[in-house]
Amino acid sequence: MIRVFLRQSVLGLLVVLSALTVTFVLVRFSGDPTSIILPQEATEEQREVLRQQLGLNESLPAQYLTYLGNAAVGNFGRSYFDSEAVTSIVIRHLPNTLVLAGASLALACLFAIPLGVLAAVWRDGVIDRFVQVVAVTGASMPSFWVGLLLIQIFAVGLNLFPTYGTGSPAHLILPAITLAIYVFPSLARLTRSSMLEVLPQSYVMAARAKGMPEARVIGRTVLRNGMVPVLALLALEIGNLIGGAVLTETVFAWEGIGRLAITSIQRRDFPVVQGVVAYVAVGFVFVTMAAEIAIRLVNPKLRHK
Repeated sequence: MIRVFLRQSVLGLLVVLSALTVTFVLVRFSGDPTSIILPQEATEEQREVLRQQLGLNESLPAQYLTYLGNAAVGNFGRSYFDSEAVTSIVIRHLPNTLVLAGASLALACLFAIPLGVLAAVWRDGVIDRFVQVVAVTGASMPSFWVGLLLIQIFAVGLNLFPTYGTGSPAHLILPAITLAIYVFPSLARLTRSSMLEVLPQSYVMAARAKGMPEARVIGRTVLRNGMVPVLALLALEIGNLIGGAVLTETVFAWEGIGRLAITSIQRRDFPVVQGVVAYVAVGFVFVTMAAEIAIRLVNPKLRHK
């Protein structure tokens, strides 16, 4: 287990470093932030003074090394627009994204995993066909379109939920459902296929031959051995929900880090964009490490690999 932890730590460090490097390069090619910060009538001398104050007049390698040195100690600089520390800005928006991602994942798991198991147990039955139809339909609908559709039906048409914003549990329902629909197809289909691989195994037939109740066979033997790929997928989905809820947060004006990233990109607020990517990358690494440990706890055969 220690070897696994060390290996994942090294891989995680490489992932974070790669994310920081790619983001640093891309934001520098997005344009000159002084053209947005300063008015159009500002002179080139004024822009040069501002570039010097922001540290943008140095060479790219020098800027990169300075950025990595500061990031290593958790200093991601300050916003170009309000001079607030990037860490404070991200931490203020991060809880909203975590709440949305957690609610969406819980909702998706509540339906996808049981339906996936039932679809595998009663293969080619009504539930199996229902799961396949819903999974294909859900995978073919863009999340932003689903969000707009839910707003039109339940917020505008039926007036049951707020159309946008944060602040109450009611604001969470529609965006959580939108992201849950995004996660459901892959989770349900993988659960189904994983269960179908485990059901014909000899140890499952042996458990049935011993007279073990069918519910216990499915819940203890089949589900436990079939959850390994599902847990791996959940780790990826958590990362996608935390870092990829950009469209959903934008549609519902949800004050999370996804919407913060979009706003910062539009304003060319380089430190905030880089800070958001850094926090998301670190979060993804921790989630992946936790998933690796959980997989080995569920399946003892993998503990020594």
